[in-house]
Amino acid sequence: MILYQTLSISGVECEVCVAFEGRTKCLTVRGEDEVQAVQTGRDNACSFVTVGRAEAFRCAGMPPSSTMCRRL
Repeated sequence: MILYQTLSISGVECEVCVAFEGRTKCLTVRGEDEVQAVQTGRDNACSFVTVGRAEAFRCAGMPPSSTMCRRL
């Protein structure tokens, strides 16, 4: 079921980059709309550039350093 739902998303695809304390991570994600895709991309990218809950919480509260989205 989860695989089907993941493959059936056809709204938007975004490259989302996060810069946090000198570390940067960019990910390409898909979502039903741009807001969802950017939020998911930011949250996932933050998990790569943070250590511990406090950093993850601060990173998640910051806007992405860049985003580029396109309709699918």
